[in-house]
Amino acid sequence: MMFKWKLMVSTLPYVAAALVCKLVLVKAVGFKGYIEFAEVGLVLTGGVFLIGFMLAGTMADYKESEKLPAEMACILETIEETFAQAAVGRPQLDETAGRRAVRETAVAVREWLFKKISQEQLFARLTGLATTIHELEKAGAGSYAGRALAELHNLRKVVTRVAVISRTGFLASGYALLETLTAAIVVLLMIAKFKSLVAELILVSFVTLIYTYMLGLIRDVDDPFEYSETGARGAAEVDLFPLDEYIARSGREGAKEPA
Repeated sequence: MMFKWKLMVSTLPYVAAALVCKLVLVKAVGFKGYIEFAEVGLVLTGGVFLIGFMLAGTMADYKESEKLPAEMACILETIEETFAQAAVGRPQLDETAGRRAVRETAVAVREWLFKKISQEQLFARLTGLATTIHELEKAGAGSYAGRALAELHNLRKVVTRVAVISRTGFLASGYALLETLTAAIVVLLMIAKFKSLVAELILVSFVTLIYTYMLGLIRDVDDPFEYSETGARGAAEVDLFPLDEYIARSGREGAKEPA
């Protein structure tokens, strides 16, 4: 529930600063403004259009990102089931070692998402899983090895896609324009004239809140995998529960394996 209000709480200081500046100009300096608030409408409309454009662009990647943790969990579980199938009728094949390797890979993926290990270390773990899969072929389960390697290839693609989404921002020039426009709107609010002090305080706080909040939201949505070692940094991160649930499930299943 706290994450729901995290961005709002971080935006409030900017709103408070704008209100204080306006009150100082009106009460302490006696500044009444140069332009009518209605004349600022065109700039506000342009800002709304730009916010909609930027949000639509970042949401496209965000909607794709929501699917990726589930895809990773499904791929890992499929590889684990492939080890189980390959072990049927092949006592020389160590099913427990295969399951353990898949679970260790899942844990490595989660640690990478939380910035506990580097991407190079994660890919080294994937290479280690490939080595374990090669044992299937040595044990005479060649078709199962081919299936597992195909799924491992899919896992590499998903992991790489996550890295690209996380490290690639959406239109830096668009952010530059949006930031400039937001600052210009706040300045225009400072020099605008209002019919009453109540309307002045309400409109200054409301407009400042909308633009600063939406700027922060777009930046947050732009990196849906912004995790750190302590947890989610932003308020709009993709939920990793499919991966967490698979790790917990594989742990319980692994505990049932005979020693």
